Amino acid sequence: MMNRTRVLVVDDSIFIRQMLVDALSSQPDFEVVGSAKDGQDALAKVEALKPDVVTMDVEMPRMNGLEALRRIMAVRPIPVIMVSTLTAAGTATTLQSLEAGAVDFVCKPTGGAVAAVRALREDLFDKIRAARSAKVGQAAKQGVRLVRPVASSDKVILIACSTGGPRALTTLFEHMPKGLTVPVLIVQHMPAGFIDSLAKRLDRIGTLPCAEAHPGDCVTPGQALIAPSGTHMSVMNGGELIFSDEPTLHGVKPAADYLFKSAAKVYGSRCLGSILTGMGRDGADGALCVKNAGGIVYGESEDTCTVYGMPRAAKALGAIEQEVPIEDMAGALVSSLHGRIAHAG
Repeated sequence: MMNRTRVLVVDDSIFIRQMLVDALSSQPDFEVVGSAKDGQDALAKVEALKPDVVTMDVEMPRMNGLEALRRIMAVRPIPVIMVSTLTAAGTATTLQSLEAGAVDFVCKPTGGAVAAVRALREDLFDKIRAARSAKVGQAAKQGVRLVRPVASSDKVILIACSTGGPRALTTLFEHMPKGLTVPVLIVQHMPAGFIDSLAKRLDRIGTLPCAEAHPGDCVTPGQALIAPSGTHMSVMNGGELIFSDEPTLHGVKPAADYLFKSAAKVYGSRCLGSILTGMGRDGADGALCVKNAGGIVYGESEDTCTVYGMPRAAKALGAIEQEVPIEDMAGALVSSLHGRIAHAG
């Protein structure tokens, strides 16, 4: 007998709520155990119905999705997927929710376009299936905060992440030393409208300047750049960043494989990579290219990954030098800037 995933749907809009209930009920591996109209209603039904996964509207009256999420994580941590609008307030709250423990998010369709509704359905189905086995309710350990100055290096750091990535990147940036003199290039799978907000949140941590990449940008020492949504980012000779409209790869765009493979060609053994939490296998082939070019790639350990997909795929190819917890990733990368491989002990 199929072990179905029990889902609670929470949304302020009756229309969206019913659309999600109908969509999820059409899948043989899901069981909708109930629905709720706001955060207070959701808290009571989480306790009574004990769902495996919750879909949570971001903006609701009485108690919004962020506050409801925080209370769920404090009392009965379970996987929560946020359902976000593309408003400025919705984007900001969604990113706070991911940092507070939400597994992932989907965007509400704008208007009633059939294609947009279909895309939401398929995206949500995939993310609920991944969320069922995701790790939740775990805060990163303190780790070692790097405060010592870092000598100059000719290397470039490449980072790939997806599900759970915003939270992992926050931890990584919190543990980076100030004054890092190497360029950092990041691919995080997120819809359009969220990357700029994520970059600004990382920039405010204050350890490493961070911004969304744009045409005309170049690889710059001491600057982190995140690939924009909807376009693949690659590196050209001379450090120029180029953006292409090639089809999705592994179902994502941007794909980290484009960045890692191009950087391996340009920088060779000077590449230093990190494959963080995420579902799927994006970054695995690129990580192998980096290793074959003489570079080093670390993978986030299964213990701290929200979803141990991308690091697992890279490890299966033999591309990972060492797996480390997210709170120790900054230390591993900085140690390797001068050729010292940081082995977990």
